[in-house]
Amino acid sequence: MSNYVFLGPPGAGKGTLGELFSRRMGLVHISTGALLREEMSSGSELGLQVKDLISKGGLVSDQIVSAMIAKRLSQPDVLRQGCLLDGYPRTAAQADSLQEILNENQRSLEAAVLIDAERQLLVTRLSARRVCSNKDCGAIYNVQTKPPLKEGVCDRCSSALYQRSDDSEQTARERLRVYEEQTAPLIEYYRQRQLLVITYSKDVEAEENYRCLCEALRQAGKANRGCCAKNKV
Repeated sequence: MSNYVFLGPPGAGKGTLGELFSRRMGLVHISTGALLREEMSSGSELGLQVKDLISKGGLVSDQIVSAMIAKRLSQPDVLRQGCLLDGYPRTAAQADSLQEILNENQRSLEAAVLIDAERQLLVTRLSARRVCSNKDCGAIYNVQTKPPLKEGVCDRCSSALYQRSDDSEQTARERLRVYEEQTAPLIEYYRQRQLLVITYSKDVEAEENYRCLCEALRQAGKANRGCCAKNKV
């Protein structure tokens, strides 16, 4: 089964495209943020470590995140269906860990898809973010690219949505700077391994950006199972 990584700056639409791609390709969509929340809710030893770190304002280490990914990638549904990783890896060290995890499971990476976008568009999108006020849910929306079904209300748990005080243009530009500094080197990492596929997110409907993604994969010969070509739903 095929396994994919989605890369790209914050605001590029990795989450939205990842959900579409996973559903239509029959892949397990693994979001690092969701995985962290699930692990904490499970009460596992690893989840308790994460909860303790976050409660103290600390950062979850590469080692812990990679351990969570290793645990998830060894589960039957992923081994059977393949997966899409959204939010991992973020660094070259994490990419090395991912390769080791895949090797241990006798799996490989089909492609690392870079979803890029014009920087001003990213700033606009990031400034339009809304977050669920229910901490156990944590759903994230964007009033432009991924609005809730009902304005100001979370689709998942019906809690109120709010705009975080740090979702400003200045903060958005800082997030992009950090991305360029810490995560962008992964582009060269995967280019050297001939796994990089690039697509561009534009200010259009998600379906149009999805078609561009599929076309980029087809041209690179990285859509092995042909699901994109069938536009499977």
